[in-house]
Amino acid sequence: MAKNVTVLQAPPSSFSVLTRGLKGILPVVGKQGRLTPETRLPTRAVELTVDVDPSAVAEYCDVVGLQNTGEVPVMYLYVLSFPLIMDLFLADDFPAAAVGSVHVENTITRRRRVVPGERLTLRTNAENLREHRKGMLLDFVTEFTDADGTSVATEVSTMMIQQKTSLSGEPSGPAPKEARPGAPAALLTADGALIRRYAGVSGDRNPIHMSPLGGKAFGFPSSIAHGAWTAAAILRVVEGQVPDEVIYHVRFGRPVILPAKVGLYVTRTPESTEIVAKDLKRGFPHVTATVTPL
Repeated sequence: MAKNVTVLQAPPSSFSVLTRGLKGILPVVGKQGRLTPETRLPTRAVELTVDVDPSAVAEYCDVVGLQNTGEVPVMYLYVLSFPLIMDLFLADDFPAAAVGSVHVENTITRRRRVVPGERLTLRTNAENLREHRKGMLLDFVTEFTDADGTSVATEVSTMMIQQKTSLSGEPSGPAPKEARPGAPAALLTADGALIRRYAGVSGDRNPIHMSPLGGKAFGFPSSIAHGAWTAAAILRVVEGQVPDEVIYHVRFGRPVILPAKVGLYVTRTPESTEIVAKDLKRGFPHVTATVTPL
C-alpha cells in the first residue's frame, strides 16, 4: 500500500512519456541492474482526476472497431491508467527501466458500467514484485473511484522485466504444437496507419508501434500492434454481451507484426467466454482473453 500520494494536475503528455522512455535506454544513475524479490518498489502512488471525454471515447471506439454505444469500453480504462503507470515506471527512483519491459497481462475488474462525461479519480501504485522463469513480474494497480468516492473498477497491468532469476533453470514444458487453425469466428486486420491512429488516441507512441524502422530497432521484422489495441478490438465478437459487472483478463502472447490479419476464436462456457486471437497459418496465440461476469 502506498504511503504517500502525488496528485497530478494533468496527465503526463505523450511527448513527455516518449522522451523519458527513450532516456531510459541510456544508463541512469539510481537504476539498479538485476532485480530480486527483496528489491524495494517506491511506496507511493500517483493520483489524477479526469473527466472522461466523450469525443475521445468515440475516437477510441472507431479505431478499435467497436460501436460507440454511450458507454466506456472496458479496455478504455487501461488507456486512462496508462499515463499514471508511465509516470511511476519512468521516475528516477523506480528500480527498473521501462524500456525493454514486456506487458504480459491485464486484469480489469469493472463493478459497474462507466459512461462518457463521468468524473473519475485514478490512483496507481506498483506492487507484488515476484520471480518468473523469464524475469521479474510486477503489477501496476489502478483504482477508479467516482465523484461519490465509490470504487467503480480496478485495473492491474502486469509487466515483466527480462532477466535471469532463481526460476530460470526450471523446465519450460513442452512447446505448444503449431498448426493451421480451423475457420475463425471473425477476422481482425491492422496496418501501420491504423496502429498509428491508435497510438495517438491511447498516448502510447512507443517507436515499436510507429514505424517499421522503430520495430526493427527493437528486434522485430516490422512495427507491431499494441497489445492493448488487440485486446480491445477482439471484443467486437462479443459486442453487446459484456456484462456491466465483469472481470476482463488478458494474457499477451506473440506480438502482431504489421500489416496483419489474425483469426478470432471464441469458446463459451456457462462461467465465461474465451476469445483467442491466433495466427492464421501457425495457430499460435497473440492474445488470450476471458470475459467473466462478477
